[in-house]
Amino acid sequence: MNVLFLTDGITPFIKGGMQRHSQLVIENLAKRGHSITAYHYIEAGTKINHVDAFSIEALKNIRLVQFEYRDNNKFPGHYIRAQRQMSERYLEELKSENVDFDFIYAKGFMSWALLKSRSRLGINTPVGVKFHGMNMFQKQPDLKSFFSKYILRPTTKEILKKTDYVFSYGGKITDIIASQCSTPIIEVPTGIESEWLREIPTKNNAKRRFLFIGRFDRVKGLPELYKALVLLKAKRSDWEFHFIGPIPTGDQIEMEQTTYHGAIYNQNHLKELISENDILVNCSISEGMPNVILEAMASGLAVIATDVGASSVLVNHEKNGLLLKIADPKLIVRSLLDSLQISDSELKNWKVESLIRVQSMTWDSVAPKLEEAIHRCIKG
Repeated sequence: MNVLFLTDGITPFIKGGMQRHSQLVIENLAKRGHSITAYHYIEAGTKINHVDAFSIEALKNIRLVQFEYRDNNKFPGHYIRAQRQMSERYLEELKSENVDFDFIYAKGFMSWALLKSRSRLGINTPVGVKFHGMNMFQKQPDLKSFFSKYILRPTTKEILKKTDYVFSYGGKITDIIASQCSTPIIEVPTGIESEWLREIPTKNNAKRRFLFIGRFDRVKGLPELYKALVLLKAKRSDWEFHFIGPIPTGDQIEMEQTTYHGAIYNQNHLKELISENDILVNCSISEGMPNVILEAMASGLAVIATDVGASSVLVNHEKNGLLLKIADPKLIVRSLLDSLQISDSELKNWKVESLIRVQSMTWDSVAPKLEEAIHRCIKG
């Protein structure tokens, strides 16, 4: 296949779950022998080396076209305007291509200009769009977040209706997409590198160790989690809670049971640190398909997560963890107490189930599924 990717950046040049997914999809399809052209953008002044993003093996089949992201306007709506302008620059580049692509895979708003103009321009290549978590249609933590996401809805609906296919991680994300358009939906989960898989280490911890991974972003539910920890401390003391991520000192909770490790950029160190814990807690208010849950499962952890986005695809309630209806402090503390009350053998069963479930979600398994899905789209 000859596939064009219209990305909203790729890791490590732009940080984020969508960008990480783009990098992994391109890497794994290229390694399977497909020809990939990827449009991507970087912030002004960013120095990059494409070997930092892709393996030498994959780069043999990858052609990268780089743009500089421009968003100097801070008036309301600046983000969506910058996204529209980038989509227009992508379209101009596509018009200059002397290549017949079999399929166009677009992230977020990057197909906006293309979908508006393709009939007029005679571009007949099938297009598939991925919005990841469809967060603009999920619950938001406050009014500011609601309105910042709400203004994205009209354009999102327009793109969903004009594209040929919509990719979904599954779970509640598919339900949201189906409520907004009648476009065919293709469910393909995200994946994790097989190098993450490991056996459950023997634990000598006297206390159960909980783990949060992420930045201090209101949508991640840290204020709700902090309230739950205060409630938990009043009931039990036989636990520890570890935090990994760039959480400012002023946004940390002071408690003898909590430890903040900061941002961990060395992957081997990160893997070791994750594996020292027992249960990941992901109490997000909205989500896509969290990489942190996959990484925790591959490290042999049970998971407590809110049932948002595609979390239910990863977490089977009372099989490898617990699913919460919403990110509410009382529900969170109840789940923490429940997980403290189960026996060591029950906890180990949850951990084993996490490892079993994640083994079918490595890129060795996911890439062929995506490859097959794109083939079906090309055939129509």
